[in-house]
Amino acid sequence: MTDKQKILVCGDVEGKFDALFKRIEAIIKKSGPFDMLLCVGNFFGINNKEFIPYKTGDKKVPVITYILGPNKEDHLREYPSDESEFELCPNVYYLGKRGVYTDSKGLKIAYISGLSGTDSVGPWTYSEKEVSELCDVCLKGNPSFRGVDILLSSQWPSNIIAEDSKEVSLSVKATSDLPSYLCMKLKPRYIISGIEGVFYERPPFRCPNLGDHDVTMETVSRFIALARVSNANKQKWIYALSLTPLDKMKLSELLQKTVDETLCPFNFYDLESKIFNSKRKYSGPSQYFYDMNASDNASKSTKKNNKKPRIEFDQSKCWFCLASPSVEKHLIISVGASAYLALAKGALVEEHFLICPIEHYQSSIGQPIEVLEEIEKFKDSLRKFYDRDGKIPVFFERNYKTSHMQLQAVPIPKNAMKNLKDIFLEESECQGFRLDILDNHNRLDQVLPPKAPYFTVELPDGTLMYTKIEKSTQFPLNFAREILASGPILNVSNRTEWKECLLEKKEEETLVMRLRTDFEPFDFTL
Repeated sequence: MTDKQKILVCGDVEGKFDALFKRIEAIIKKSGPFDMLLCVGNFFGINNKEFIPYKTGDKKVPVITYILGPNKEDHLREYPSDESEFELCPNVYYLGKRGVYTDSKGLKIAYISGLSGTDSVGPWTYSEKEVSELCDVCLKGNPSFRGVDILLSSQWPSNIIAEDSKEVSLSVKATSDLPSYLCMKLKPRYIISGIEGVFYERPPFRCPNLGDHDVTMETVSRFIALARVSNANKQKWIYALSLTPLDKMKLSELLQKTVDETLCPFNFYDLESKIFNSKRKYSGPSQYFYDMNASDNASKSTKKNNKKPRIEFDQSKCWFCLASPSVEKHLIISVGASAYLALAKGALVEEHFLICPIEHYQSSIGQPIEVLEEIEKFKDSLRKFYDRDGKIPVFFERNYKTSHMQLQAVPIPKNAMKNLKDIFLEESECQGFRLDILDNHNRLDQVLPPKAPYFTVELPDGTLMYTKIEKSTQFPLNFAREILASGPILNVSNRTEWKECLLEKKEEETLVMRLRTDFEPFDFTL
């Protein structure tokens, strides 16, 4: 893939610049060019004479190199006094105190320079304030933030050593809770540290979603600590990575399980309490993907003023916004630029899907054109997908007792199409409302007022039927499902109630993995 980045990372250089760059030249000669080199730990040492020829241009740095800031006061003189000057010599750049660097291909690298938890305070140290500011840089005003590709911190996160690992002796600057907190908030795919002089590669883990307004993905995180350049113990001090930027990966790839995953080593609320003296207690988010049969007797306000209190919508708790912590991401089949396809929870049949906009929209009316166009692309893909088994789709939407638009897609046998229109029309009359047929020259937003609750069903021949749901009526929430489950169509009348069709999570994961493979030849997002 053209988006894949080849990256080298190394531990403490400590002034051994010739050894570092000769090794880099050898790796490039053997494996081809790399996009960048990232250095953690102490880049400078006691004697930095070897750096002079690189500053004067007599020697060349073979690959663009990014380094962290100083970890001790003695190294301050090697760094520019003006924070706006980042070039230390041709091809070597100081990243800065803290921030996020995004390269030309979209790779996101978060970094924090210096040490925390020391007795002294200076430009070589950092505090909880700077960690909080780094989180704000990434998260504030960024509702589509998925996480970062790499987190650079010279200091190791606390509790990072796996329980079943061989003994790892840490003695230099111990560990810190602040990088651990950053891991939980930013969900990096790789955490790279140095300073301890030892190589350690931890088994992968996932930092859980934190609820509230956490929009990150539960991607796999891997911790790698690197030894010092040319160390006497011959411990590994350079490491190669090949990464596609997180924002350019398919959701299914990001959420794919690994065989050696371990439990997350961090407890966010313990960290928050220690770092910020917070007394907030954890209350995990709801894990329902959607509630198709919301209670008709939802909580009612008191009738003192004969007015219901206005409901303030919290997008972070929406079961369908892709960035919401409440979405069960293991149900997702495919993700486009504006919409996604997911398995319906408690599906009527195995290939019962939902098409939803990625961002929050109440219904299909009033959505941006690019969202509607991509929904149509998913519909076309499903028509081809279902046709391979001689089936055709029925699409329906209920903008009533829902907060986020969901277009449901259910495949039926082609021979069940014959009387489908009459069945819907007759059943609607029996239920006390009327379905109208949308004329070819009209759009739905031309026949329904803005924000009006409604139900629509699109038949396989393209007929679109709709009804505006009046306040005085109790619309049957399972209307379309009951019709499609009936004898003349699918003949699965025992599956009209979605809650009685729920699968165990492992069964859902297995089914989704198979459906992703089956759908792949028809997936326009690939």
